[in-house]
Amino acid sequence: MRASIVIGAAAMIAAIGPLAHAQQPAADSPRLNLVCTGTDTMVVAMNPYYRTGRTSYSGGMVFGEGRSPAQLGVLVENGQVRVKPPKGSEPMFSKDANAGWYDLTDVAIDRLAIKGRLKWNRIDRSKLVIDRRNGQVTFGNFAGVCQQVSSAPDATKF
Repeated sequence: MRASIVIGAAAMIAAIGPLAHAQQPAADSPRLNLVCTGTDTMVVAMNPYYRTGRTSYSGGMVFGEGRSPAQLGVLVENGQVRVKPPKGSEPMFSKDANAGWYDLTDVAIDRLAIKGRLKWNRIDRSKLVIDRRNGQVTFGNFAGVCQQVSSAPDATKF
């Protein structure tokens, strides 16, 4: 009786063993370095009474939201995702970055998408979603397209 229990337990461990290793990222998994170009929102101050090159200061300023060109860096390595957001995306009171790079939490990497969250502070949060089929990315108010960058130091693009 005891021998059958030991053999059954050994068979179960052998069956579950490969599944446990498949969920963990491999130590030698490829490093994915992405540069994403697109646009990000910014606050714009406008004078509503600007006509024919003359400025009227009686009306005051109106603040609005516009879009400006921006660049986002994404680094995927060993199941961890780090982002280097545009300076305009960072809230006023954000946590400290390591040379501009922030680690994401709630990371999900699969064949079709890369997802994660960044908690800037107690209030502000941003969500990263990258579609791996076409390279489209959204991160907070940033929207753009990603391209892979070679990690070899002597590699050239063209």
